[in-house]
Amino acid sequence: MATIYLNKKNLFKNLQKISLINPNILAVIKDNAYGHGIITISKLLKEFGIKKVCVRSNQEAEIIKGFFEEILIFNPTTGRNGTNISYAINSLKQLKKNRHPYIHLKFDTGMHRNGILIEEIDEIFEIILKKNFEIRGVFTHFCCSEEENCDTFIQYEKFKNIKNIIENFCEKNSLKKPYFHIANSTALNKLPDTFDYVRPGIAIYGGIEGYEPVMSLVGNVVSVREIENDGVGYNKNFFSKEKVILSTVDVGYADGIPYFKNGCKLKDTQAVGKISMDYMSVLGEFKKEVVIFDDVKEFVKNFDTITYDILVKMSPRIKRVVIE
Repeated sequence: MATIYLNKKNLFKNLQKISLINPNILAVIKDNAYGHGIITISKLLKEFGIKKVCVRSNQEAEIIKGFFEEILIFNPTTGRNGTNISYAINSLKQLKKNRHPYIHLKFDTGMHRNGILIEEIDEIFEIILKKNFEIRGVFTHFCCSEEENCDTFIQYEKFKNIKNIIENFCEKNSLKKPYFHIANSTALNKLPDTFDYVRPGIAIYGGIEGYEPVMSLVGNVVSVREIENDGVGYNKNFFSKEKVILSTVDVGYADGIPYFKNGCKLKDTQAVGKISMDYMSVLGEFKKEVVIFDDVKEFVKNFDTITYDILVKMSPRIKRVVIE
């Protein structure tokens, strides 16, 4: 079976680089820590000193509830939970149904995917006071922070205004002021102020430029053969008139590799023909292992997709091994 290797040194390098921008890191480990393994990554983050994280669901929070002082759930249920669990409130409707006392208010400043609307804020405040909710955090999400345009700064200015309104509300009602977080990975170096916490995801795992790759995927060789004037795999999409040696590796699209029909560039060789559900054929004679990729930023160039898409689809059944 294939193995995913997680480079602890690179992970810590990325976290250290982020901490120089803002030492207060609210680390995003949703969707199985972007495919890296939520339990393994949680242990490493705790070792580094990370105290707060974000996850997708109550199920993910349950898995790691003993690791951190606060876990923010982006898509929570409505029921009550532990004191170190916070629920992201994505709409007025959700707040009305919510029964968990510890919340982060998410505002729509321009993404228009979800989030509280500014014109709803008075009703939001009424519910918070009536139900005695504790606002632990306030945040928004950028729509275009990876691009060079003005949308990010328009959203930034809107969020500053929201911050002032929230702080005034808390002061007027003798409530503890929440912390504010706005900076995702691609906004870390763009904002005049990153506020109280930064909220990186893909940067932690080295999936964008400027950060070191954490994941390597290595497949095992299951057979080696020589062909000449023949093809290999389904439909024999790869056909060689010359004598060529091929190795079959135990990684396929069932493991999370995007489907390809006409080969794929790997770390040190080339996959050929069609990928199979559980295997791929590669050029060359390899005795034990083949590195599929050790930097997802390079591997993704084979496909019309993004690094996130490759990482999060890595099968959870693949063994994860931490290397120093």
